[in-house]
Formats: sequence, C-alpha cells, structure tokens
Amino acid sequence: MSLTEQDLALIRKVPLFSRLDDDALMRLLKGATPREYPRGVMLFQQGDRADCFYVILDGLVKITRHSPDGDEVVIGVFGKGAMVAEIAMFLGGRYPASAEVVAPARLLPVLSSSFKAALISDPDLAMGMLAATSRRVRDLVEEIEHIKGQTGAQRVADFIVGLCPEEEGEAQIDLPYEKGLIAARLGMKPESFSRALKRLRQLGVRIQRDHVIIADVAALNHFAMTGEVIPVSPPEPNGTPAPNGKNGNTGR
Repeated sequence: MSLTEQDLALIRKVPLFSRLDDDALMRLLKGATPREYPRGVMLFQQGDRADCFYVILDGLVKITRHSPDGDEVVIGVFGKGAMVAEIAMFLGGRYPASAEVVAPARLLPVLSSSFKAALISDPDLAMGMLAATSRRVRDLVEEIEHIKGQTGAQRVADFIVGLCPEEEGEAQIDLPYEKGLIAARLGMKPESFSRALKRLRQLGVRIQRDHVIIADVAALNHFAMTGEVIPVSPPEPNGTPAPNGKNGNTGR
C-alpha cells in the first residue's frame, strides 16, 4: 500500500507539514507506508520506547495515560488529519501515554530515526518543523484555556457545533464515536455528559441514539461561547423545527 494523492493532500494540511514544499515533504516521509489497523489494536503503551509516530489518514485513535492510582485518563480522541506521538519523537526516550485504535483506521507510521536524520541533514527544514511544533503547542494551550472556562453543557455544545456543516439554522449530524469516549474527551464523567445533553434540549437539540438534530446552530454556538441560553423549540420528529414564534411559521 502506498500513499495516494488524496493522502498527500491530507498530510499537507497537517500543521507540522503545512509549510513544507513537495520535495521537503517527500524527504521526510521517505520509506513511510500506510497500514490498516482494526479496532482494539494498541499502537504503543505508556513507557514503550518512542521509535515511531503516526499520521491518521482515516479512523480514530484514543490517547490515554494512567495515573499513579491506576485510573485511566483520556487525553484525547484523534481522527483524520491528526498526528499521534510526534512530540514524543522530538523528545526521544519513552512514550508518555498509550495509544489505541478505537475505530478501524488507516495510519501512516513514520520512523523517528529516519525522520530525525532528514532534519539533521537540512537545518532550514528543522527550523520550519520547530516553528510548526511551537504553533501546535500554542494552539493546545489556547484550547485548554478555552475548555477550562466552560461548563459541562457548554463543552458538549461546543463539540456538537464543531461537527455541524452549517453555521446557522437547522443541522443534523451523527456523533463520530461512542458517547463514553466523547465524555472522556471533554473531561466529563458519562453521567455528567448525559445531564449536559438533557440541558441542551432547551436549545433545540434532540438526540436519537448517535444522531443529533439541532434546531438553531447559531443559538447553540452562542450558548457554547457565552453560557447564555436563547430558548429554541426542539425539532419535530421529522427533523423540522417546531414553531416557537422565532424560528417557526408564526402565521404573519
């Protein structure tokens, strides 16, 4: 299996590679070959030697750490276009967390040794990668600060809005993975996640198993950003928002 043009287009959008020209990108990925992984495969365990990182071409990968008392903490669930363990590659040594495939995935494993050899041979390339890594760390810090300022219901609303193809009006989406994983990704317990979903009903959000119908994306986004509730009637079972004097037909 080799990289396709679609794969390369996706990789070029990854922040770590986004400013590289085609020649530089191919030098860094020399010898790397995509592989398919079934659900449940452990890519690496916390404490394993960090000899490889991964670009997710399709599927989902969960990153976890174990606390001193043995509890599993979900750091994140990453999908198409994300990278896994690239920081461990730069630091060397051992993986600081574990990675598990939680949905059938197609990944591009990149050996740390060949990647670092390409960086050593091209100082300009190394500086570009350092700048891209710094931007990624900055973005992660901003994301953490943003999440810390939100209630549980706001976190769930923000997550749902991020999946919506529309910025206003009605939208329908499917949750990308099981609710327990979403709760862990948002730093919530499953029962807190369920309570947050119930609270979103007043914002016109209706859940049918893994299918979500949103009556007003803009109102949901406003709540995620500010915590202010703009009451919206939930959609009817056929997906049409119920009349509520604002979004429905008032007869005027």
